[in-house]
Amino acid sequence: MATNQKRKEQKRIDILNAATKTFVTNGYKNTSVADIAKEAHSSQVTLYKYFPSKIELAREVTIKMIVDGYAGYDQRLNQSNMNFKEKIASILDFGTNEAETMNQDFMSFMIDEFQAANGDDRVMKVYNEGKEGFWSKILKQGRAEGMISDDIQDEVVMLYVDMLISYFMNPSTAQRTKELVTKKYSNGLARMFFYGIMGK
Repeated sequence: MATNQKRKEQKRIDILNAATKTFVTNGYKNTSVADIAKEAHSSQVTLYKYFPSKIELAREVTIKMIVDGYAGYDQRLNQSNMNFKEKIASILDFGTNEAETMNQDFMSFMIDEFQAANGDDRVMKVYNEGKEGFWSKILKQGRAEGMISDDIQDEVVMLYVDMLISYFMNPSTAQRTKELVTKKYSNGLARMFFYGIMGK
């Protein structure tokens, strides 16, 4: 029999999953708390017990997507039946599929969250918490298979990553960032970066 705590944890997960589906499909602006409650088979009153506002719920969805994204990438890097190049292709396909299913309005909201434009910097903190481990694993595997040249030092790759992120996080380039991070450009940016460190 599930304990009360477990039931609460499951309810929170159900609401978060429902919100993810609704925001990704309809966007932030066109999604109401009522829409999310309906998708979660819950009441708005119950939803507010777990998440105090629509923006807080959307922020938690963004954080969940970052965590799930890192887990998805990690799963692909752990595939023993793939070589490094195949793993990178799998990571790119995974990222492309995520971008293609996402409503552009919600992607715009996510960029605002990365830039702390809504008054909270937790999204960027979560991204940074997973960044070092992710890139360390990629660089280690790439070097082990001779796919990343020793002429491209780890520090150089991380500097490049930080430069790119700094551009994306700069409020003065916010609109340009939102234009770049679309279905039309996001795949090209990722491919240019990943295949660039492989010297391809």
